[in-house]
Amino acid sequence: MKRLTVFIALLGLFARPAVALEPLTDPVEALEERPLAEVQALADKGDPAGMTALADMLNNGRAGAIDHVRALVLYQKAVAAGNTDAVGDIGYMSKMGWGLPQDYAVAMVQYRKAADLGSSDAMIGIGQLYERGLGVPRDYAQAMTWYQKAQVAGNLHAGDYVANLYVTGHGVPQDYAKAMALYQASADAGNGNGYEALGAFYALGKGVSRDEGKAIALYRLGAAAHFPSGSMALLGLAYAGGAGVARDDTEAVKWYRRSAALGDRLAMYELGVGLEKGRGVDLDLEEARAWMFKSADLGYANAQLHLGNMYHEGAGVPIDDAQAFKWYKAAADQGDKTGQYDVALDYMQGWGVPVDQAKGIALMQTPAQRGYSVAQNMLGVYYFAGTGVTADKVTALKWLILAAAGGDKYAPGGIKNIEAGMSADDIARGKAEASDFKPMD
Repeated sequence: MKRLTVFIALLGLFARPAVALEPLTDPVEALEERPLAEVQALADKGDPAGMTALADMLNNGRAGAIDHVRALVLYQKAVAAGNTDAVGDIGYMSKMGWGLPQDYAVAMVQYRKAADLGSSDAMIGIGQLYERGLGVPRDYAQAMTWYQKAQVAGNLHAGDYVANLYVTGHGVPQDYAKAMALYQASADAGNGNGYEALGAFYALGKGVSRDEGKAIALYRLGAAAHFPSGSMALLGLAYAGGAGVARDDTEAVKWYRRSAALGDRLAMYELGVGLEKGRGVDLDLEEARAWMFKSADLGYANAQLHLGNMYHEGAGVPIDDAQAFKWYKAAADQGDKTGQYDVALDYMQGWGVPVDQAKGIALMQTPAQRGYSVAQNMLGVYYFAGTGVTADKVTALKWLILAAAGGDKYAPGGIKNIEAGMSADDIARGKAEASDFKPMD
């Protein structure tokens, strides 16, 4: 199962001094720290851990070009050779739609098979499906249960997932102290993700005095630990923004390259942007696109949106609204609000898909209900004009008020125009509906 960068939220404690790294006990993870040629040689000999490690590296780009089809074949061979984690890895392929049709139900079946065989990675996979409500009703309590099972089974990453739930308060009372203790334990075990999380709390200054210098120190510890790519990516962002260090775009690119080579999606995206703009590196549009496609293929929503915009605007590629729609939908399908807005707008305008204003309005409800001000303004405009929906000035006013509160620059003018033709009672109703609005989780 591929490692996702831990979601960074609030609060943190300064990590204790680093100790000498202990070797990883998971044979696949240990192999993934070895040179590619060594992993390839083991896979060629039919070694189950070698085949699984090589498949992982093919999936995240560490073996060069991403090749999900070849990765799937290797996982299947590893399963036949007795590797239980590879059973769950095939579930992950189904979850992501890599080499197989995307099917969360199939993913759950595979994860449960692997978990029954003792795979703690598969236990985390089950937890993720419950946490995100993929193929099953969202159930944070079930997610916590499965993450804790993986923790008991000795999974080095499970504590990070448990910590995330304590930070967000999903399924458990929000408890920053417990979360920080878990991240600290992760860091003490040599997991770079723990250092990454602790550093980000100081960088954000949430629940602790903001201290970018401490954040940088923690990122450096993470960059020298196991699973260092996330810390390396955040070091790149720090240098790019001059946060805790002198701004240095060349140094930022250095860290992005190191992180991207280890399969980090954010670093791939940032490296692509740098190459596209010639920031900290010579301008190279071909290499920029290669990294952007790699990041997008690994599911990074910002990269998917970037590609969608490139195809929609013809920026470095021929205009192709069908391709733009494909990438917007990829971002939308994983819950990105901007992607959901772009998909809805494409239906409204007939960009890349047949025009269907009613469907566009229906789809626009999701990002609007989630508090996305641009979508709220768009709904206000369409409800006012009665385009694709029955005209309703009260509903239009509600959405425009919410959009204005969210910072949309066009909404205040819309409010002024619409109120000019409304009765005092209808204006009061629109304001009341806006006041009662509760965004979706």
